[in-house]
This record gives sequence, C-alpha cells and structure tokens, in this order.
Amino acid sequence: MDVAGQIESAFQQYWGGHFEVVKSFFGEPRPREQLIAWLELQLYKEIHVVPRKAREILEMYERLDADVERSEFEAECYELADEVQHYRLLADVHELLLGERRPATSFTATPEQRELEAVRRTYANGGPFVKSVGGFAPGGGAAFAAAGSMIDGGPVERQLAAAFEVIYRQELQHYHKNRFVFDRLAREATVAELEEGLRYARELARQHFLLRNSSFGCPLSPDRVREVDAGKVAPYVPPPLY
Repeated sequence: MDVAGQIESAFQQYWGGHFEVVKSFFGEPRPREQLIAWLELQLYKEIHVVPRKAREILEMYERLDADVERSEFEAECYELADEVQHYRLLADVHELLLGERRPATSFTATPEQRELEAVRRTYANGGPFVKSVGGFAPGGGAAFAAAGSMIDGGPVERQLAAAFEVIYRQELQHYHKNRFVFDRLAREATVAELEEGLRYARELARQHFLLRNSSFGCPLSPDRVREVDAGKVAPYVPPPLY
C-alpha cells in the first residue's frame, strides 16, 4: 500500500471507532448529564471556528478573481454556513434539554479538545500536502453523524437524529471536497512530505477518536480503545456522493 493509501487507512480505522462510540452511547439509557456534556463540547466545536473562518473568507475576498477562484471562495462560504447550521440545530436540542438559552461564547474546550488542537498546531506550518491531511477530519464527522442519524426514542432523540442527518450530508460533502484536493496534492508530494503527512494522519486520527470517546463519557472501555488502536474494528469508509 502506498503512503496515500496508508493515510486513508489510518483515518478509516479510527472512523470505525467514531461510529462505534456513538452507536454504543445511544444503544442504552444514559444520564442526561452525559448527553448535555457532549452537546456542550460539540457546540463549542461547531461555533468556535467562526472567527477564524470569517477572517479566512475576508482574506479570500481581497484576492477573489485574482488568485482565488470563485468556486473556492463559494465553497468556503458554504462550509462556514454549514458549521453555523450545525450549531443552531444542536443548540436547539440543548435549549430543549435545559429549558434555557446560553450565549454561544460560553461553551469551552475540554482537555481532549485542546490536545486535538495542539496536534493541528504541530503541523500547521507544513506544506500544502501536509495541510490537506487535516481535510480528512470531516470523514470522522460523517462517521459519527451516520451513527447518530439512526437513534430513536423520545422528542430529544428524534430531534437529535434529524440534526445528525443534516450534519451527515454536509460533512460528507466537505470530506469529498477536501479529498479531491488531497488526491491531487498527493500525486505531487515529495517522499518527505508524504512521510510527514502519514505521521500527521496517525496522530490526528487517533486523537480525534479519543476526543470522540471522552466527549460521550467513554462508552468504549480502555480495553476496547486498545483494540481499536490495534485495528480490531470495522473501518468506516465514507460512501461516494453519487
């Protein structure tokens, strides 16, 4: 298997873990506090990207039709709108559970989220190919949302399942858009860039999985996590768009 294939395989292995985390969490009754804790972290993940993405879009606007393509600018704007929609859908569920509304900026990162952000910062100065490896992240979103869209139960669960269906479709689109860029850059990458990309993929995929498990109150035991690390899990392969 070539290095690009190894990068894909590393992500798909841990995406299988994402799917299992969500399926396990909703597969049995859980304290409402655990669901609220997950929601509050997910709300942070969805909304805290807005300032950075807005700055990036403004920078692209300054270069639009010069060295930034219209389609690229449009795609970034849609991606920001999708994140805001995810926030709104999940914030509605959070408000239903708590009976009150909280300011968007009140949601904060957990230690595991900060560790994931630290992994991203470690490779932030890499070249275009290395940065494109980070574009695999929506595949994890598609995996967890695919499992979430199948949950059933009372009003909260049904509203969550509907939100997951929207998130799934959009994360799948983001993944395929980013995957197109990755595949193109992989053909042009040097051996050193490919090796750095593989290191990044393994660290990012694993930390994202650990974050997913902790955010749901660790439905997968330490022993099961070690099995996922060892590849004893059904990989999640995002389906094609068409």
